[in-house]
Parts: sequence; structure tokens; C-alpha cells
Amino acid sequence: MKQFSNILLFLMAFFVSQKGFSQLIVGPDTVCIKNELILTTTDTTSSSYYWGFCSAYLNNIPTGSSIAAGTGMDSPASICMAKDSGKHYVFVVNTNSPRNLLRYDFDSSMANAPTVNIIGDFGGLIPVNCKGFEIVNTGGNWYGFLVGGATAINSQMVRLDFGTSLANTPTITDLGNLAGLLLNPQDLFVFREAGNWYAFTNSGFTGNLLRVDFGALITNPAPVLTNLGNPGTLAFPTGMWPVFDGTNWSIFIVNRLTQTLSRLDFGNSLLNPFVEVNLGNFGGIFNGPRDIVIIKDCGNYYGYITNESTNSIILLTFAGSITAVPTATDLTNFAGFNAPRFLTRMMRDKDNVYCFTANNLDNTLSRLTYNSCNVSSIASSTLQTPPPVEYSAPGLYNVYFAADEGLPTMKVDCKLVRVLPQPYIEINNDTLICQQDTILLVCNGPGLYSMLWDPVYNGSTPYDTTSMLVYPREDYRYNAHLEFYNNKGTCAFDTSVLVRVSRVVADAGPDRFVADGASTELGGVRLSMGQEYSYVWSPDTFLNSSVVAKPTSTPLDVQFYYLKVTNDSSGCESYDTVIVRTECTDISLPNAFNPVSDIASNRNFGLINFNIVKLEYFRIYDRWGQVVFETTDIAKKWDGTRNNIQLPPDNYVWIVDGTCNNGKRIRKQGTVLLAR
Repeated sequence: MKQFSNILLFLMAFFVSQKGFSQLIVGPDTVCIKNELILTTTDTTSSSYYWGFCSAYLNNIPTGSSIAAGTGMDSPASICMAKDSGKHYVFVVNTNSPRNLLRYDFDSSMANAPTVNIIGDFGGLIPVNCKGFEIVNTGGNWYGFLVGGATAINSQMVRLDFGTSLANTPTITDLGNLAGLLLNPQDLFVFREAGNWYAFTNSGFTGNLLRVDFGALITNPAPVLTNLGNPGTLAFPTGMWPVFDGTNWSIFIVNRLTQTLSRLDFGNSLLNPFVEVNLGNFGGIFNGPRDIVIIKDCGNYYGYITNESTNSIILLTFAGSITAVPTATDLTNFAGFNAPRFLTRMMRDKDNVYCFTANNLDNTLSRLTYNSCNVSSIASSTLQTPPPVEYSAPGLYNVYFAADEGLPTMKVDCKLVRVLPQPYIEINNDTLICQQDTILLVCNGPGLYSMLWDPVYNGSTPYDTTSMLVYPREDYRYNAHLEFYNNKGTCAFDTSVLVRVSRVVADAGPDRFVADGASTELGGVRLSMGQEYSYVWSPDTFLNSSVVAKPTSTPLDVQFYYLKVTNDSSGCESYDTVIVRTECTDISLPNAFNPVSDIASNRNFGLINFNIVKLEYFRIYDRWGQVVFETTDIAKKWDGTRNNIQLPPDNYVWIVDGTCNNGKRIRKQGTVLLAR
């Protein structure tokens, strides 16, 4: 089944001891998409380094594949996996006669298609109904341990001696039944504590937990077995897995008979007495459970249980603490499972994580794969201080770090980096506005707490808010610097938006005089021209057309014209006026006034032409053609109000109709700016 060398046990202890991780990795937990992530390490003494920036994250669902195992597999039961000198091996034990050992060579990557090697049956010494398989390394040598047996008579433990390489054909040593206490053992794991070697197994018949004491030498030919008993609810226990959380040990056990999961808590030593916690069946999700494997990945624990009866894998998520009650999810059959029994441990191969199980009914292997992602600008680095890396998609990514890989001093760490999505700018309407209009720019995004517009052009203050009202008079790009916050930290992002301005110019042309009966073309040189524009002149009196850009006027008297130009695609409009006179007497009026001016003479607007002796009317219009002021009194002036209500700053049109002192009638129009 599983295997734990002294190195592997160290690694397991290291992983589970990391409460918040980031002990070897220094850097932010949050970064904006396409921003540089800069990481360093506190380890400065190792001989080699490896950084994986998009490594497999076990919170994701694995992919699966079925591998035709080739000649030799016959009702497999026990399976284990190990890595030796850069090569990966999976060992399988058949339960049918001859009970032989198979080795699958994956070479340099567990993603490869394996080659099969039939190692042999060792003269029939492989235990009957072998259900426990463990491989360990100590002192540079590899050892394998097998337990099995269908009855009290044929239950036994054997040791395989591989020498310095797992590629060797091992020799076998029969360790016997260990005082007759082995009764249909179902699983096995080997560990070292306080300089001595031990193994745990269990009894399928009684449910008893058994400890094997090897002493200081793992090659002890006469280990001692201690019956630790059945705490009460262990019922045909088949699979077990040890976990060390940095302080305390626990062993998880799958009960095939009652289809439940148990946890045995040992405290700070596996040699202590234990307390059982019955975790139950999680709503009936277990159906023929056989084996369990648990791994910690960046702060959380994940467990996997084979459901032999339903050909599926159950995922357990412990969310931080191994003593927390996990959630259970049926991942169904995603890897060609067909009566899956025992699992190998989870093994990381650089940035991917793999696990295998053998299928008892169709003699195949199922490979579970947690794949790395491909959204980092740099996949990996072997430098102590890696170059900056960027991520092209938002999400939660695993940074994997290893130092002194493959050595007894090997150290590993991982860090989850949350990549925030690209922030966005919301606009309260289309980014195309008319020249005189305003538009509200609003920045938004997860965790946005500060922003700065820079530069600013015709915008409202303050500029360090998430929104800004702007009124550009031409196309303009507004830049925004955004800062985000969440419980993992802060990051910044720069973005921009282009506001386009539809410029429409209504130029009716200059006021002019014409002789009696003469004609004149209206429209000025700045008038917007083209098929996308439409024109309306009003009134249409004395015009040859009221809907062309430059109509001809043949006035019989003074005539005021109002021009509206519309851009048909944007809907934007512009307005202008022109006066065509048939008389040439002038009227003098100022072009601006301010009702709150410090200069009294500038606070009102009215006639200053003392040559007018009779005033028919003096009228002022707003841009919509509404009369806001009217008088026949030459001395009366406009104070910028209508019905005692202050009017807004704007350009207003005035018209005067009167009689000059020479007896001639005069009519004149112009514009005045009301300022405040």
C-alpha cells in the first residue's frame, strides 16, 4: 500500500508542521493579474533550489487515467510507490497464485507510460491475501515489508531487501506470524521514533491494532509484536494512514464491515496510548471502503478513500486542522476504477501530484493526477532568488518550493497566492458624449478601497475617489491608479478609459447687412459639414430651404435665424443664430455682465445707445428660445433673473427693435454672457 522512508517521514512531519506555511517562502499572498510577484526564501544554505510557480493545488479535483498494466497482473491487492535516484516505481502484489511481485518503471516522470517487470514469487514466500505493503529507505538501503494471510495459520510478515537500488531484485526474509498475533492483517506502515523502528498493522478478524517493534535495526529478524487492542468500534479495518500535525499524531482507519471512518489520537508519540474518535459514514457516502491516504497541501488536509463497491474515490476535506470533522465528496469514477483497493501515497513530481491504485477486477492501474497550471509567465526556477513572475488569469495558485531535493536535508514549503481579477471601470452611459455634456466615471472591483485619477482634465474634485464627473471638450483618456485590499494584503493596478467627444459646431455665419431685394448665403466657415449631420433653420421666412447647411436668405426686413445642427449617429446637437439686416444703424451693447461683480456698472445688462428715441421692445432669450426678459423702457436693464429667480451662467440672445433719432427703424440681435 503506502510507504514511508526516514526521508519521507521527515517530509511528512515538515509538511504537517506548517501552520501557516510561508516559513521558507517570503512574499505577498495577493497580487493583481499581470503584476509582478516577487518571492524570496529564508533558506540561504542549501545546495539546490526549485521553485514551481503554478504547481498542483490539491483543493482542485484531480484528473484520472486508466493504464493497462500488461502481462503479469492477476487480481492485484497491494500497491506502493517510491522514487529512487530520479526514477519512479510502482510495486504491485498479486493475490492469485503464483503470488508474485510486479514492478512498474515510470522512469523520470510518473506521467510516462510504464514498463512492467515481473520480479517473481520468491518461492511462495509472499503472504497469502497480501494486504499490506511498505517500502522504506535507511542508511542508503531500501527495504520492503509485506503482511497478509487469510487465516491464523498462514498470516505472516516478510521483508524484502533491495540493497542500494529499487531497480534490484530483492531477497526475501520470512519474519513469520510474530507470536501468532497476526490474524488476517489488512494494512501496514513503518516509522521511526526515538532511534527505533516500528510498524503498525491491524487484524481483519478482531479489529485489533498491532504494533511491531524492530528496535534500532530495521533488519531485526525477530521483531516483537504488541497487541494494542480494539478500542470498540474498529470492525474489519482495512486501510490506515498516520498524520503528524507538528505536535500530535493521529491514525485514520477505514472500517470495511461498518463502512465508517475512525481516528485514533496518540498525542505527541505513536508509542502513547490512544483515544478513538468515530467519524461515522458521512451520510452513507462510503460503500465498500478499502483504503485511505491523507496529504497536507498549503495549510489544508485532504484525504482519499477507495470505494470498492461503487468504483469511486471519496474526497475528504479537513480545512486546516486534522482533528476537524471533514466534509466528504464522491468524485465518482473518473480514472477507470474497477474494484479499486489500496492506494499509494500522494507523491509530488515537481509541479504535479500523483497517486495510484490497482483495480482488482480488470487488472489495470488507475492514475490520479493533480496537474500544474499554465498561467504563470515562468513555470519554474532553480535560482535561490527566482525572477519576478506574473499570472495571466485570476485565481488561487500554489507556489511550491524545494531545497536540497533528494537529500536527507531536503526542505519543502508551499504558498497560496491569490491573483485578483483585472479591475474594471463602469461608465454610467456610453463613453461617447456630446461636447457640452458630462459623464460619470466609476471604478469598481473586489476589495477596492482607494484610487487616484491622474491626470485630470475637466473633472470634479476630489480626484482620489472611486468616481469622478468629467466634462471633456475633446477626446481624452483618463488614467486610474487602483489599490485593493483583502485579508491577504493589498495590491495595485493601473487602468484607463477613453472618453470620446462628439464635436458638433453650429455656425450660422456673421450678422450682415443686405440691400433691399438682395440675397445672402447663411452658414459660417466652422459649420460641421457632412452626410452624418442634419440642419434645421427657423423660422423659414425668406429662405430657399430650411434643412440645408447653407441656405439663401432674401429678406424684406430685419430677420433673426436660429440654426440647429444634429449629428445623426451620436444624437449630439449644437445651436447658433444670425441676423440679416436691411438697415445699417448700429446699437452698442456689452458682450458680458456679472450680477455679483464688484463694479456696479457691470451688474446689469441693457441699452447704452442713446440715439434710440423709441423702443418697441428689448428682449432676451435663453438657448431654448424662451423669453427671460422683456421691456419697452429704454432705461430698464436685466439683472440676470427671471421672475426673481437667478438664471444659470450661459450665453443669452438679445433682440432690440426701436427707432433711431434719425427717424429710421432699427432692429439688432446679439449674445451676452451671463457670468457669476
